[in-house]
Amino acid sequence: MKYFVLTLCIFASVNQSLKAQSQKCVFPTEMASLYDEVKQKYVPDRREAMLDIKFVVEGRSVRLSGETDQSEAREELVSGIRSLGYEVKDEIRVLPDEAELDGRSWGIVDVSVCNLRTRGDYGEEQSSQALLGMPVRILKKDNWLQIQTPDRYLAWVLPSAVKRVTKAELEEWNCAPKVVVTSIFGFVYSKPSVNAQTVSDVVASDRLKLLGSSGKFYKVEYPDGRQGYIQKSACEPLDQWCKHIKQDAQSIISTGKRLVGIPYMWGGTSTKGVDCSGFVRTTLLMHDIIIPRDASLQAYKGQRIEIDADFSNLQAGDLLFFGRKATAGGRERVVHVGIYTGNKRFIHSLGYVREASFNPADSDYDEYDLGRLLFAARVLPFINKEKGLCTTDQNEFYK
Repeated sequence: MKYFVLTLCIFASVNQSLKAQSQKCVFPTEMASLYDEVKQKYVPDRREAMLDIKFVVEGRSVRLSGETDQSEAREELVSGIRSLGYEVKDEIRVLPDEAELDGRSWGIVDVSVCNLRTRGDYGEEQSSQALLGMPVRILKKDNWLQIQTPDRYLAWVLPSAVKRVTKAELEEWNCAPKVVVTSIFGFVYSKPSVNAQTVSDVVASDRLKLLGSSGKFYKVEYPDGRQGYIQKSACEPLDQWCKHIKQDAQSIISTGKRLVGIPYMWGGTSTKGVDCSGFVRTTLLMHDIIIPRDASLQAYKGQRIEIDADFSNLQAGDLLFFGRKATAGGRERVVHVGIYTGNKRFIHSLGYVREASFNPADSDYDEYDLGRLLFAARVLPFINKEKGLCTTDQNEFYK
């Protein structure tokens, strides 16, 4: 919930003068409590779900408008208000609006990396990125598209970066043979030759439809139907990759170290550039693991671990979280994340992807981050056992 919009009434405690003007139009506290309960149940974080409802209350009549992507939240809110004895006029818009979208309420990313923003404008903050071949849910369209990524993150993207499809067309894409890019960076060529015209660049974890083989190249197809050739050394057939990709701590740490030196980019979640949580997300996705986008969302997955003074209770592969400790005047606040590699060492993105140490005797001792270290989370044992922490074949977007 962002705010209430009340056109005919408002909380009496907010503005006594308005109460005097409209004694019969005070926003009921039981309705506000109900809204808070529904929001907490279905939309605990507005980065991952939407419930923006406007109320107009006149006596025992309520008109509800606004929008949500949680149909069950709408139903529970409407029935709850009726149970309080109010007549309800329900004008809430449930997204995606299939009629507005002509049935194409899904999309497939059509460029190597597309930038996602908090609002549909070039001047708005970049919040995340999505990768070639990645399915996305389209909630609504304007000049930009509001989408949801497989990690449930809400954002806006340029329509030219996404191939809009129906559910059936998405299922066809998901079921088709594909290759997954395993190189940090590469290209697709118009012919099976590195000297041919490039079709596009590609980055790690991009996915393309597999059409065939030609010598040292695979013939591939983009979501929009473009075709080209990618070197076999830069990718692997998805079905084979899924069979042997490892999800143990040492394998994931080795992948993280492959990204050392990649620059920090606010909102970056690709091998072109990563922020701190983007580094964790990118590294895990290279092992077919989906985790929430932001550090403050990642922090509450798996098992929380309060860190011993000598770090002896940590395991390699645990996530480390940094920020502001809780005080009498404020709650704990997570602002940074890294991956623990063992022996008081960790890897993270700060300026660029780098290793660092909590040991004062080491040349890369990081006193600053030691001072803001909060706790750790053990996530690897909870893959496919906890909501929001899964492999792609267990994610509804990829089914």
